[in-house]
Amino acid sequence: MNQYKLIIFDFDGTLAITHRAIVYCFTKTFESFNIAPPAAETIQGTIGINLANSFKILHPAIEESAIPQWVETYRSFYRTEGEKQLDLFPGTKQVLQLASKSGLNLGVLSNKHVSFVNLFLEKLKIHSFFDLILGDDGQIIQKPNPSVFHSIIKPLFPELDNNQVLMVGDTAVDLLFAKNAGIDVCWAAYGYGDRPECLALEPTFAIDNISELAAMIQN
Repeated sequence: MNQYKLIIFDFDGTLAITHRAIVYCFTKTFESFNIAPPAAETIQGTIGINLANSFKILHPAIEESAIPQWVETYRSFYRTEGEKQLDLFPGTKQVLQLASKSGLNLGVLSNKHVSFVNLFLEKLKIHSFFDLILGDDGQIIQKPNPSVFHSIIKPLFPELDNNQVLMVGDTAVDLLFAKNAGIDVCWAAYGYGDRPECLALEPTFAIDNISELAAMIQN
């Protein structure tokens, strides 16, 4: 991995085990509006997609005007209950420590609200490893659109060529973002992505455990 100088990680399903929290908060949100929630597997299939679009997928009859209230209800549950159900994938902190000691720049790019990303990175005690933390702030265009790469990431690291940047993510959204941005991508096959869909996108690398990044960094 000597060619890479910047590694950008997704959050859900790449750094952190979050499906329990996400399924719980979606379920509670549906119940709070007296609507039967979708199955857990169906909810999990939307991980990586922003909340507004997730609600459109999971509840096609939802009125556009109601979406902000549903989103805020979900976030309220996440603030009070969801964060208690988060954990790091085994080996995550060790990989980040090794990458940092090796002089690599590290970033997080998530479609989750940026305030939650920062909060959870702090709670999981890995916030200090990252030089760049980006999430939904109501202004950036989310993955898989590559505009955030060109408008924010590249200007922050102007000395880097695209072939020195690696995206690590678990869903098709992450893989498409990398392809759209013109950078390499490592598929975190241990996460929440659909395997046939992700393999069809022909990621540069694939790993079954985040610890496999350690060998790549050392090489």
